[in-house]
Amino acid sequence: MMSSERNTPSFIQRVNQWEQFVSGKPLKRISKHEVLNKTTSIACLSLSILAGIVAVNDEIVIYGGIAPTGLLFSIAAGFAMFLLSWCILISVLKGTIFKSTFNALLGIIAASSIMFLCHWLLEFILIEARWGVVWASRVQLFAGHEMNFFMAVEGQTNQMWRLWSSLFVLTSTICIAYGTSGISARRFGLYYTTLTLILISFAWYPENQNYEPFWPIVKICGCSVLGLVAFMVSRWYCERSEEFQINKLKKLTAILGIFTFFFSLFVMNPPDSVVERGLMEEGIEPALWGGLFVNLVLATAGGVLGLGIGVVLAFGRQSNLPIFKWPSTMLIEIVRAGPMVAWLYFAKYLLEDVIVPFSDADSIMRTLFMFAFFGGCYTAEILRGGIQSINSGQIEAATALGMNPNQIKTTVILPNAVRTTLPSLVSLLIGLWKDTTLIFIIGIFDFFKIAKDLPTTDLEFALDIMEPLYLAAFVFWIIAFYLSRISLGIEKNLGLKSTTGGEMT
Repeated sequence: MMSSERNTPSFIQRVNQWEQFVSGKPLKRISKHEVLNKTTSIACLSLSILAGIVAVNDEIVIYGGIAPTGLLFSIAAGFAMFLLSWCILISVLKGTIFKSTFNALLGIIAASSIMFLCHWLLEFILIEARWGVVWASRVQLFAGHEMNFFMAVEGQTNQMWRLWSSLFVLTSTICIAYGTSGISARRFGLYYTTLTLILISFAWYPENQNYEPFWPIVKICGCSVLGLVAFMVSRWYCERSEEFQINKLKKLTAILGIFTFFFSLFVMNPPDSVVERGLMEEGIEPALWGGLFVNLVLATAGGVLGLGIGVVLAFGRQSNLPIFKWPSTMLIEIVRAGPMVAWLYFAKYLLEDVIVPFSDADSIMRTLFMFAFFGGCYTAEILRGGIQSINSGQIEAATALGMNPNQIKTTVILPNAVRTTLPSLVSLLIGLWKDTTLIFIIGIFDFFKIAKDLPTTDLEFALDIMEPLYLAAFVFWIIAFYLSRISLGIEKNLGLKSTTGGEMT
């Protein structure tokens, strides 16, 4: 008990660690003198807290009448002032500006930038911006015009159950995947609860509300509970299973993720054969889909279908048989030679004439196919680079063990190629996610297109041009950031943080 207390840093030691983190090392005559070091640390911290309190009080005087956003902005401004004051006081009183000049200046510049961003960005978001146009169109932004019509107009059959069913399956799949990962239950619970509360607040917020919020909130809570149960069951299974059983569950989760994609397409627009037999009601034509749902579907098509197409094309281009090599090479070079915008116009106006004898797919489905082929061709070249980097000794060893060519490709070549090219594959997926905003030029009402046109739908919001665009930018950024975090987690699980983690693949 005594040894654990000695190993636990005191409050002053933690403060000193944070001081070095933001401003560098102090002068030796201060750091070696325990009393002087402690006194200056307390003085810097106390004066900085006082400066932050004064800043909060000043902002409340100005924006106090705008609650609760005014109070939130005042607290943020006070924290920024505290951080800036702290960095300056540490640099002066503890002499870090003389001992670690670069680190001290960098800390002051960073704190000043935070102060500037706080006043510029948060003041606009919390005080100046008028978000009424967003609140009035929240369903329209995330589900499209058609879903908003079904929710807002009485007498229409509510088709939102189609999106909710996809969301329930998707949430369960993601939570099962998190259960098989190394994330702690406490950390997952914190993030998951925060996200749930944000979604509930977004659905409940009463400003410009054109729907009854009770049932959406109940469904969000039900979806959240289902995901939490899926995580707990998955984690419970992993804690009591061997490694090969956990790997098998991960494979099943990946298959479930692919199933979720096709399940969403099936539920939104069931095939005519299913409808004619009376098994399901007629769905919503893909041409009527819209909002963030369309962007997510297209990006997923580029990632899920594109990966499958890319694997086939990569091995086809590496094949010694001309019947596989030449068509694969030709398709890759043709698709890569044109920009995404050109292929979107091709999908809109020309692809219909090509596939009419085989399919009557509308513009969104043709765009989905084009995203899959576009992503697949780039994936093929990324994987080809990974295949070429594989040591021939691994292939020779697999051949000596009696593996046939297909087994070597699926168990030796492909896993190692994916492992070495995973950062590039995730970068491609993020690029495809951002490229989904280009579909507005061919008249598809995706998230960006709806956000861009919102001010023209109501004279009340005619001047609120930038707010929907800022929201769209934030949503696209946060999803891209989330994908990058997932990539880092997968790389860690595959041993990519070290040079000897290849066997984990």
